[in-house]
Amino acid sequence: MSGIRSFLFLQGPYGPFFYQLGKALEQRGCRVRKVVTGGGDWIFWPSARNVCLWRGHVYEWPLWISRCMEENRTTDIVLMGDWRPLHREAILLAQQRGIRIWVYEEGYLRPRFVTLEEGGVNGTSPLPKTAAGIQQKAQHYTNALPYPLSTAGNPMPNRVRQIMTYFAGLLLCWPLFPRYKTHRPDSAIRELTGIIPRYFMRHRRRRDSLKVLRTFLHQRVPFYFMPLQLDSDSQIRRHSPFTGVLESMAQVITSFAKYAPKDSYLLIKNHPFDNGLINYRRYMRSLGKATGCANRLRFIEAGQADIIIQNCKAVVLCNSTVGLSALCRNKAVYCLGKAIYALPGLAVNAEQMPLADFWHNHPAPDRRLLEDFLRLLKNEALLPGNFYTKEGIADAVRASLGRLGIA
Repeated sequence: MSGIRSFLFLQGPYGPFFYQLGKALEQRGCRVRKVVTGGGDWIFWPSARNVCLWRGHVYEWPLWISRCMEENRTTDIVLMGDWRPLHREAILLAQQRGIRIWVYEEGYLRPRFVTLEEGGVNGTSPLPKTAAGIQQKAQHYTNALPYPLSTAGNPMPNRVRQIMTYFAGLLLCWPLFPRYKTHRPDSAIRELTGIIPRYFMRHRRRRDSLKVLRTFLHQRVPFYFMPLQLDSDSQIRRHSPFTGVLESMAQVITSFAKYAPKDSYLLIKNHPFDNGLINYRRYMRSLGKATGCANRLRFIEAGQADIIIQNCKAVVLCNSTVGLSALCRNKAVYCLGKAIYALPGLAVNAEQMPLADFWHNHPAPDRRLLEDFLRLLKNEALLPGNFYTKEGIADAVRASLGRLGIA
């Protein structure tokens, strides 16, 4: 029995990906248990046989999860996001016990990829933090793509349905999990007060956004691009100098107003899954008037990021994965926070150059270093597929088994 690997699943992505991965592991002789902390988790894990229900107080979590690890003779824990409150303690306790930690996240490259790393992701990723380290480690891999590229689509409406199903599970099962607290800063009910109106206004937002984009692209307006991230994103709250997205906007807009070329514009794009609780457009207009650059600011809610990147002068962001996509298109990127790609030769950060200088001097990435970095990512961090469609889940499960070392 000692040779059998025992996997303990914690919170996962919206949808049935964790359940399908758990089934695949069981079919290969592994032990699998799922910790259910709320109705959203449970609705996507339709099995009571291998479920461990957590309904206690947050103060009791460390002792409870440590006993759960011991009782199930856990060799590996699997989770989505190493920053969630319940996950932080679980990771520390797993490290103390020599348990392997597997962390999923949305793909560093999108679409067609998800992220799976051992030990941590994003700011806690084990990937090298220097150009020399990347080049040295990349030499060990001869294949730029060690697995078939996923052809599965990932339409946004499908993901929206998964999110709404998750929220429905939270609300329906609330009596069973009265102490449940989301890892996000707002409750599910409060988020729905923003999401529902935003959903019904989606067509108008798209129409207005495309009108702005057509003007920019047809008239060849010189512009910089700032893609926003979710205000609840750990990349903003844990791996940046900001407490929220508004702070990052303030730094960029005030710098743009003072230092950017006077004939240029700043195009700010909202995150496609923003919950609508913060009025970024209104804030942008107010700050624009205060800094005297309101006529050079534009805000959009929709549009293909690839096309925007291709036509902009440079990209300024906190630490979004859009930055890596921009580097792949040979665009200069300024990173305000910490990111796996923010190092000399790839994206520029404050240690290399002040943002004030970047508006006039935006160096393109080193192509050879970028190729080494992408090869390393695809061999050690990325997997083909997605979390939200049947085909994408199947691709991600197959690749995950290889990364986990399961034949």
